Amino acid sequence: MNTKENKLTKKHLIGYTFGDLGECMTFSIMGSFLTRYYINVAMVDTAVLAMLNLVWKIADAAASPIIGMYVDKMYAKKKYKSGKFRTWMLRMTPLLAIVSIIIFTAPNYLEGMSKLVVIFVSYLSYEFIYGLFNIPYTSLLAAMSKNEDERAQLSSARGIGGMCGSMIPSIMFPIIISVFEKNPQLGYAAGVTICAAIGFVFCMISYFFTEERCGDAVKEEVSDSSFTDIFEVIQKNRAFLALAIHGVFQGITQAINMSMGTYMFSDVLGNLALMSISSICILPFTGAALIFSPQLVKKMGTMKLIRSGLVIGSGIYVVLFVMHVLTNVNPMVHILMSSVGAMFTGVGTMMQWGLVGEAIDYNEYLLGKRSEGAITGTFTMLRRLGQAIGTSGSVALLGIIGYDAALSNAGMVQSASTVLGIKVLCVLVPAIVTMGSWAVFKYIWNITPELKVKMMEK
Repeated sequence: MNTKENKLTKKHLIGYTFGDLGECMTFSIMGSFLTRYYINVAMVDTAVLAMLNLVWKIADAAASPIIGMYVDKMYAKKKYKSGKFRTWMLRMTPLLAIVSIIIFTAPNYLEGMSKLVVIFVSYLSYEFIYGLFNIPYTSLLAAMSKNEDERAQLSSARGIGGMCGSMIPSIMFPIIISVFEKNPQLGYAAGVTICAAIGFVFCMISYFFTEERCGDAVKEEVSDSSFTDIFEVIQKNRAFLALAIHGVFQGITQAINMSMGTYMFSDVLGNLALMSISSICILPFTGAALIFSPQLVKKMGTMKLIRSGLVIGSGIYVVLFVMHVLTNVNPMVHILMSSVGAMFTGVGTMMQWGLVGEAIDYNEYLLGKRSEGAITGTFTMLRRLGQAIGTSGSVALLGIIGYDAALSNAGMVQSASTVLGIKVLCVLVPAIVTMGSWAVFKYIWNITPELKVKMMEK
């Protein structure tokens, strides 16, 4: 590991890009297609699945800060040659691929309680393994740079990777499922195997191309780190508090968009294959946001850019919902408007990783400890908590609004009230929650440009 304060290189940016691309190849499948697989293929009852989702996400959320602190303490003890964070990326990469394939294949060979047990254990294992990759990968940003402009570049690079890692399965999966319409189990198994293999390759490239450049970001000794550090962080670090609340809101929005997207396209717009078209259409909009965000950060600052994007994006989704209530929206109009809305709201998601670095710097300024693992782990925990609320809540509401999987499998139309409920879940709720993030960054976040100067001086 090189700890010299050299400049951020294109190799570093490519490496950090590929990390999120690789992990999202399976993560996006879990978010976008797993609910439909369990309900429509494995035939799991919606009430049972809602309960399983709640347990999974709460367990994952509880494990996240523990994983973060564990990473801090293990490095202080072992001083891994491959780095504090990159070591875990290397270890977890093959496990992510293996358990992803198991999730979409094993339930097909079981029935009854044994099926539910395998479903529960396999997905819980995935969440834990993903956390041991994702938390170190996220923490790596603060160890790669302490400069706002470079962090904006890294955040943008991660956003590009995440976008591609989400888009590839979103384009491939609906097509594969359609091709194997008569044998959906084979379609899901083939799709996840291809995506897991691609993800494995990119995660390995990320490990070899990244570098923990900032020596002081990984120098804490065992005595400097404690599992109780995070309570002091929450109490005194106002910037992290704002980021934590935003994490819950962002997790809710992400979970709803991913888990309910197939129902919007299949049961409202009438064609699941449109999801592939949507994924292609959103690409240039999101790509433009990622390309221009670092330049806009220099002119506007990270926080102003994020708040502006959240307000505009939320407004677009509200307009789209009103249109859905008043008329039958053309699928391409829906795709275009949702793509533009995602471009603006996505800025907050892309740039939030730079804010995690700022919260870590602010923690060092206030308390004399960086605590990267603990802070990143707790932020991840709260995002997971939001995902638990979003996934479990939307699955439960899917049953409450009367969704009938048998009707969908037979190519029949859901009731009018069910269709309206899906529209509320997929369009209106994310718009409202997004405005919650805006309010948090407007009234709680407290790192000003003047404070940044003081932090750098200290």
